[in-house]
Amino acid sequence: MATIDAVHVASALADRARLTLLAALLEGEATVTELAGRLGLAQPRVSTHLARLRTAGLVTPVVLGRHRAYAADAVRVKPLLDALYATGPAMVAKPSAQAGRERRRDTPLRRARTCYDHLAGVAGVGVLETLRRRGWVVERKGERPGYAVTAAGERAFAKRGVDLQAARASRRQFATACLDWTERRPHLGGALGSEVLAALRARGYVRRGRGRAMTITRPLEGWLGR
Repeated sequence: MATIDAVHVASALADRARLTLLAALLEGEATVTELAGRLGLAQPRVSTHLARLRTAGLVTPVVLGRHRAYAADAVRVKPLLDALYATGPAMVAKPSAQAGRERRRDTPLRRARTCYDHLAGVAGVGVLETLRRRGWVVERKGERPGYAVTAAGERAFAKRGVDLQAARASRRQFATACLDWTERRPHLGGALGSEVLAALRARGYVRRGRGRAMTITRPLEGWLGR
């Protein structure tokens, strides 16, 4: 049975549009109509792709009032997408029409939002760029590419309330480069990305806005500091 499941999963992931759908659903539940508009795909095509993903056990239907939506099984999907994105640009989904509109309008969703359980959008990309520039995280090569925390980063994260012990104890990848939907540059994903967002929320720098949008309540530079 495990072999059959693996075959179904591999087949479901062997399509750029389905990868894009999964990435979109990691940012929150959505209906077929919402996905079609966001990704610039015809609704029948979205429904067909969702059926393949559901067969593979990667998405499940949920009821939202009178509407039927879909949600991604984040525990299974996030590590799979992280691994695929790490293989290189060929596996990365093309930007959607809605992503372009979000950028042109500079919407709250573009500026700061959640992606699964970490910070995305302009704010998320900016945080990762600062972490790298200051040498708190460095790129890690190998079988599971991602980021490693330096000695300076250990001290900086501890000072800012980031629970590195919890991140390392997680069964997820520790720190990944998660390709941002609107910015097409990476923000920090994985268990470390989750703990960074938790620290930002605990110290009052961000709070949840409408839907996936996050509201920046204090300049993030104050949290990043020196």
